[in-house]
Amino acid sequence: MASTVSGSTAFTTQVDPDTGTFQRRLGDVSTFFYDSEEGKILGKTFQQWIFGAMFYMAFYACIVFFMLACGAVVYQTLNWNMPRLQGQDSLLQQNPSLGFRPVPSVDMTLIRFIKADPTSYSPLTDNLEAYLQFYENQNQVTDTGVMVDCKSYNKRRPQREWDKACRYELNNLGPDCIKQQAFGMDDGMPCILLKLNRVFDWHPEDYHNETEIPAEILDTYEPYNVHLKCFGVTPADQDNIGDFEYHPPQGFHFKYFPFRNQQGYRSPLVFVRFMNPAPNILIMVECRAYAKNIRRNSVERAGVVKFELLVD
Repeated sequence: MASTVSGSTAFTTQVDPDTGTFQRRLGDVSTFFYDSEEGKILGKTFQQWIFGAMFYMAFYACIVFFMLACGAVVYQTLNWNMPRLQGQDSLLQQNPSLGFRPVPSVDMTLIRFIKADPTSYSPLTDNLEAYLQFYENQNQVTDTGVMVDCKSYNKRRPQREWDKACRYELNNLGPDCIKQQAFGMDDGMPCILLKLNRVFDWHPEDYHNETEIPAEILDTYEPYNVHLKCFGVTPADQDNIGDFEYHPPQGFHFKYFPFRNQQGYRSPLVFVRFMNPAPNILIMVECRAYAKNIRRNSVERAGVVKFELLVD
């Protein structure tokens, strides 16, 4: 713009304030990344960066060393052959529960299939076959090859043999519940496999006299066995569930206990065969294990297992 001073004309230039502010900010950013006057990079000198890096390296090295030291102390207190908490201090509190196979899925307890339709029950039979494969004689091996043949034992095993696994014979499961017969599913008489969950150093106790024996197993009771009994949960289930066969009929023999993480150990098994379940009706089933030191609680699933059966 032009201005008149003492009869002469002078020209002045007005700078846009926004343009000046942007240039200053751009210069400040450039100086932050590299300040040539003070020799700083990102606001710190080279020596400051070196000292900072050394500090954090030493700091994190101390943390890693402390964690490794704590881990080493913990590992020194662990026994890889037995749990630290046992008996009443353990989570299971010396009270085993029951598990079953086949398991359709981890979040489902319904066993459903169509009689004489292999496509409907093949996932179930495959699940059973895969589980029983670990019980084949060629798979019941240890590094030393030492396993105890328990066929001759009618009572408990002597304590000197507790550190060795007892070989489990699949012949105990009877002639009907086998893969060649689709575990009874082709005939609508399914075989469900039951087992006791492993509890370290748990010893089943026998009933001392007849008055202690629960009424539901009194007629079939034999000493030195953890007995099994299955029921329909409701009166309607009891009407529709039909008859059972147990293989072996006595349940889980005492000679397979205790479990002490022996190499090659296999849990004893029992097949429950449903002889004539009502077709096209959902049946809720509860199976219970019986020994003097097994507490049964349906709500807590202690000493029991529940599942549903539907034969179409």
